[in-house]
Amino acid sequence: MTKIRNPRNPGRPKATADQTPVQETILWTASMLFMENGYESVSLQQIAKACQVTKASIYYHFTSKPELFKIAVTTILHKAYDSTRRFLHEADTLEAGLIRVAEAKIAKPHAEMETMMREAEPFLSEEQMQAIREAEQRIHQVLAEHIQASMQSGELREGNALLMAQAFSAMLMLGNREDTRSGYISPRDLAIEIVDLFMHGAMKQP
Repeated sequence: MTKIRNPRNPGRPKATADQTPVQETILWTASMLFMENGYESVSLQQIAKACQVTKASIYYHFTSKPELFKIAVTTILHKAYDSTRRFLHEADTLEAGLIRVAEAKIAKPHAEMETMMREAEPFLSEEQMQAIREAEQRIHQVLAEHIQASMQSGELREGNALLMAQAFSAMLMLGNREDTRSGYISPRDLAIEIVDLFMHGAMKQP
């Protein structure tokens, strides 16, 4: 939630049309830093320096570091939901859609979600934690819907579609490991391998 003050406190940026780009720059920069480095190691001063603004400018647009973190992470998760839904909808098969999802995820390595959330949890309110978890759950849900459809068509064995969606998301974190990534020429090659393992398992095919 952004902070809008009226009347404006002295010394704060003027409420002009150029506020939106500044706010978006702060949000985008914070998103990248949080996702790459986690919560605690990123300071508002670091974000301000990267944005070439003052720390006061950040407080003008966002009430606190925890609130900025919540907005930054949920914004990324909402974008991930939109792309995941689009990739799965446009693909001819579940496997093809999952490869596109995996390739996009692997191409942008970031902090492991559960590790980052455990680190941030002591600083976040219940509402902030819930907002992030709900945004994350939407991605699992759209994956589960397509997995369920594949179960009904006979492409996949019957099972817990939501559990399989969460398992697939967990497998994608392999793309963050440098020792794993170094064995593949491109994110797509690794994506194909991960999806093949997810779809067909480790058993030798007859």
